Amino acid sequence: MAYLSINTFTECVCFLAAFVFLRKDKSLAWKMFIPFLLLTCATELGGIYMRHHLRVNNYPIYNIYLLFECGFTSLFFYYLYRPYHYPVKWLITWYAAFLALYLGELIHTNFSGFVSVTASVMSVVFVLASLYYYYLKLKDERFEPLLYSASFWWVSGALFFYFGSTACNNFLDYLAKYESITYNNSIRYIIFNVLDIIMYTFWSYAFICRYRQRK
Repeated sequence: MAYLSINTFTECVCFLAAFVFLRKDKSLAWKMFIPFLLLTCATELGGIYMRHHLRVNNYPIYNIYLLFECGFTSLFFYYLYRPYHYPVKWLITWYAAFLALYLGELIHTNFSGFVSVTASVMSVVFVLASLYYYYLKLKDERFEPLLYSASFWWVSGALFFYFGSTACNNFLDYLAKYESITYNNSIRYIIFNVLDIIMYTFWSYAFICRYRQRK
């Protein structure tokens, strides 16, 4: 039962939604959600296996996953910005800065912990990227009903998750004071579960919207 959690359930449901609704999509950017979410599910299950069965720290698998998360999410934001003539040099600059911070933190911690500072910086950047997308949509003279906009719902899900995780990490010391609550789960754990549910629900709906756009 260790493998069945809100986290793993929502991730697997979102992966299935991506497979069902995006596998015939002509856009490579959207279709790449299938392998990315499969990797996400595999990482989560691998982390559980390392923690509960091997009894070892599972931060290495999440450190590796962070590279793919940042790379894929950054590329997808670039895909959304491209109609607005967004220069690719900013994507390259951002990912180069991310890698420098990532490697620097790994060296600083002697490869013995999760790159939490890098993850926090990445979350802040993705919050700003989400807000910038909204700004571009407000300036766009082309009408698009947001209720059925796949990109809008994907960005909204990302914004909820990365803003919430940033706020949660910044108040980590405060939340730690109330670590033990109902069902022996920490407040931080419950907050991240709620954020996961919101993001993957929004993303699943975005995939449905994308599928309907092709019909």
